[in-house]
Amino acid sequence: MKQAAIISAFLLIGSVSGCSSADTGTKAEIPAATSATSAAPAPNSKEALETRAHQLDLLATNGDAAAAWEFYSQRCKNIIGGLDSYKLFLDQWRKGRNPQYGGVTVKVNGSSAQVVSVDNDPNAPASSMQPRTWTFIDGQWQFDNC
Repeated sequence: MKQAAIISAFLLIGSVSGCSSADTGTKAEIPAATSATSAAPAPNSKEALETRAHQLDLLATNGDAAAAWEFYSQRCKNIIGGLDSYKLFLDQWRKGRNPQYGGVTVKVNGSSAQVVSVDNDPNAPASSMQPRTWTFIDGQWQFDNC
């Protein structure tokens, strides 16, 4: 049961937010007036969750288990059993993968949210398109799909 919970908890890792490793060689510039007047999104907002989910995917993709682990709720951490278990899963998840994030859809309902992300990696598991639960806990969105 614990192994199934670990696998379920980590299926999100391969499929959030729109980033690409391709570099076109050009840099988009943000007008100074736009960046100076833009306010950071509220911590419990959809935008904040999109950012957190994307960060988690990048950390996991790069194998930074310790940093990615910090995005998980305490409930998930208790189910998974610890950072060493998470590292083992992450190593297995990364084998033969080349995540290619194509976007994310977030639906927030109070302090809970569902995240569906797109990973264009042909080796991504079919379950990667299933919604993942995130919960707003202690002032930030935490991955809570365990």
